Amino acid sequence: MNKYKKNQTGIILLLTLFILSGILVVTLVAADLVFAGIKMNRLTGYSNLAFFASEAGIERSLWEVRKNNYVLPNIDTINIFSLNDLGNGSAYQVDYASSTPNVIFKSIGSYLGFKRSIEGSYQTQ
Repeated sequence: MNKYKKNQTGIILLLTLFILSGILVVTLVAADLVFAGIKMNRLTGYSNLAFFASEAGIERSLWEVRKNNYVLPNIDTINIFSLNDLGNGSAYQVDYASSTPNVIFKSIGSYLGFKRSIEGSYQTQ
């Protein structure tokens, strides 16, 4: 019986190594999930900034036409209004299309390679 006990002298060290390896694998997987979530959150923020820039382009277009009496061209026009930097690195470009009595603005906002667009229309009298 003593001979059998002497042959198991390294089993605790081996068991400890397996347990710590398992904990390390679980920790690395959890860290990878957290970093993926952080990256997704940052990219969603960039997309939101592009959307808000696009919305700013639509608002400017409506302001120019309704309040500043901007005369719209008779033909469809690309890049009727644009702003290359809204102060945070975002930009917009507004395209214009008209089919009487509807006026259609399409604003494309961009931020760090992300692009979002909004289309707004109204009827003239």
